[in-house]
Amino acid sequence: MDLPLHPQWTSTNDYVESLLGFVTASALFQNLCGGVHVLDFLTREPDIYASVLPQEWREWFEEIDVHDLLQILLRTEIGDQQDDGELRGVEGQLLTAIPESLREYIFRVRIHTLQREFSSGRNQNTSPEGSSSSNHLPMPRHVSVGMKPKKMHEVSNFASFVASLSRSLEKPIPTQAGSRSGTADLKVVDFGSGQNYLGRTLASPPYNRHVIAIERKHHNVDGARGLDIQAKLVKKEKIMRNKKEYKRQLAEMASGMKSNGILTPPPSDLEVDSKPPRLSTGSEHVEPHDNIANHKDSESDPERGSMTHIEHDISSGEIESVVYSDLLNEAQRDPLMTVSLHSCGNLTHHALRSILNPSVRCVAAIGCCYNLMTERLGPATYKHPELHRSLHPRLVATSTAYDPQGFPMSRRLEEYTWTSTADAKSEDTTHSDEGSLSPREGRGIRMNITARMMAVQAPGNWGREDSEMFFTRHFYRALLQKILLDCGVVKQGRATVEVEERPGADEANTPLIVGSLRKAAFDNFEAYVKAALGKLIANEEADAQIAGKSIIKAKTAHLTSEMIQHYEREYAHRRKHLAVMWSLMAFSAGVVESLIVLDRWLWLKEQSCVERAWVRTVFDYGMSPRNLCVVGMKRKDVGGGEG
Repeated sequence: MDLPLHPQWTSTNDYVESLLGFVTASALFQNLCGGVHVLDFLTREPDIYASVLPQEWREWFEEIDVHDLLQILLRTEIGDQQDDGELRGVEGQLLTAIPESLREYIFRVRIHTLQREFSSGRNQNTSPEGSSSSNHLPMPRHVSVGMKPKKMHEVSNFASFVASLSRSLEKPIPTQAGSRSGTADLKVVDFGSGQNYLGRTLASPPYNRHVIAIERKHHNVDGARGLDIQAKLVKKEKIMRNKKEYKRQLAEMASGMKSNGILTPPPSDLEVDSKPPRLSTGSEHVEPHDNIANHKDSESDPERGSMTHIEHDISSGEIESVVYSDLLNEAQRDPLMTVSLHSCGNLTHHALRSILNPSVRCVAAIGCCYNLMTERLGPATYKHPELHRSLHPRLVATSTAYDPQGFPMSRRLEEYTWTSTADAKSEDTTHSDEGSLSPREGRGIRMNITARMMAVQAPGNWGREDSEMFFTRHFYRALLQKILLDCGVVKQGRATVEVEERPGADEANTPLIVGSLRKAAFDNFEAYVKAALGKLIANEEADAQIAGKSIIKAKTAHLTSEMIQHYEREYAHRRKHLAVMWSLMAFSAGVVESLIVLDRWLWLKEQSCVERAWVRTVFDYGMSPRNLCVVGMKRKDVGGGEG
């Protein structure tokens, strides 16, 4: 099948219909994925833990350890029917029978989550013809320079996948002896290439692909070109200078800058190469909108790979004007294959949309950082009257952007009509796109930033130490929010329908951002509070978030060590509640990631120019959990155009 599905499914259509029904009909899923935020956990009334989770679940959670829960959620076989099998915890101890409703929820989340198993030696079915992907080859040290083990795993496996996929696009290349099979005319375009680890690997033996790396950040482009030299893809051009004249020019430049009040160091006797290195393998640094065709080295070996760097801010899937700005004759343009390895947010959307360009024959993209995507349909609605979207300015900005490049991409998700089973009082019926639908119905599937942020979790990789660290950090932040509330730094606001109708109305709920703290801040709660308050008071952005950092300092000045320790003792039992909730949220968010990947696959399926689209796992989940690659292959008889 075109999707890596749970064995429960024998049809992709059945899976798609069931998934869309589950994410829109399950109030519990919607509350766990988008309706609950850590900052609200200890400040909401009525209590979120008691409001969201069924009583029989809460009673059962009191009898087990949270690590036993993680074992059951992630590693224990759970069927859709109750059986007589014994349920055991992490230490092998016998547990009491799991509530049937919890068993059913676990089963439904699992079957709607795309499977993540991967083996580099198995048949990957990387082309429409079903050719298998060979094992990736060891990466030479001069190519892998700068890569950590995780990056090496990602690049080596994805490079092998891309190389195998590109073989289906091969054309015979004429030679003096006749013809041979190859891809000398095919160029691989890497969207958001960063330090160009993937492109450098593809351009090097044994793949020898011609790669165009497009990257927005100048320092990444410069860094990548430096690594290209170490990988022996680039021969740095030696520049001959009149040293005395060069030093005189530097002195004049320094004198001019001093006159403008800018101090500069004295010129050095060292020669400085101010020109970008020229690529000896057939390409060089290209400024935005330069023509790639004009930068070929006619003396390059056609059997060797090449690298071309383009510094460009990608804001859409249109790349013809970037790659072939001066080559008006489409027939003279080489075919392109767009790839993207862990491109953040909407950049994955742009990579997939590039298949609409006439020259692009295939796309293969692996997304990440789903929280950085924008939203196309506006704010999400909620099934529980006590839950609402956070009014953090960034969330409001993304959810109200109505960005045509945002989520969802596909018409299927945009036009999907759902019927709510929740109390109509909790529904948001203010969206104009719902037309004359009743208050219990809606159109379009939305996922807010909280849900999408949870989708980048990897609970399957959590160990006991990792889990405890997460739980402690989230508990400390939630308890700090309670202290800030009691001190009057923030105010409590009841979530109502009006909050949904008027974004920003409950301004008191705008959270203060603590951000990262040093490891020592988590030694105990008192150390955390002091470190967090110190950072908030010093944070310049706090002035815009609240009446000023001086107010934070004044309202928290009375806090003593005894008071802080009292808070920790009083709410210590709630740490387990938060750990349980966080575990359920992270487990459920696997469905959110599956929905995002499904949306991208559906969009490709909707394009008339696409012959086939599919999704494959290309990494080991334990090494790199964002391992789902969305692939689209264009029909051979068409150029571009949206279906």
